[in-house]
Amino acid sequence: MDAAEELSHQLWVLRELLEQLVFKLEVQSMLLGAGRVRWLPYIAAEVDAVIDAICQLENDRAVASDRLARQLGVPAATSLTDLAARLPEPWGSLLRQHRIHLLSLQGEVEESAQANHELARRGVIRTREILAVLGEESIDLYTPNGNTSSATLASRRLDRTV
Repeated sequence: MDAAEELSHQLWVLRELLEQLVFKLEVQSMLLGAGRVRWLPYIAAEVDAVIDAICQLENDRAVASDRLARQLGVPAATSLTDLAARLPEPWGSLLRQHRIHLLSLQGEVEESAQANHELARRGVIRTREILAVLGEESIDLYTPNGNTSSATLASRRLDRTV
């Protein structure tokens, strides 16, 4: 396989994985919005699996990009835009299309992830308020690294408008 074809193939696979990630984040958003927290560990595992696949593919993409850069006689860290500008057609146009689509998917992933974070944050606040009404003084939470920590409940009122 020629270097440009190999890089294009890696970028196609990356696009497919990012599409899957957008889908998984949309499902996560629907579950959070519907309050179906029972299924969140499953979708979180699926999101993590897609992210792991993206990380593994990124290594292959970097190798393919470096190989193409060497073939073109440019530094290994040359951007996709610069590589595309140096390639004959149809490869130049194809790599530019990959870049545009990847940037669009990146924006979708960032937007969905931010929205899901906000939905989860609101859910935690509502849960704390409900537990405070029920007389609970603290709840156990998970830290970002997976450990448990106890959080003292500060709020003592329930906002029924939320």
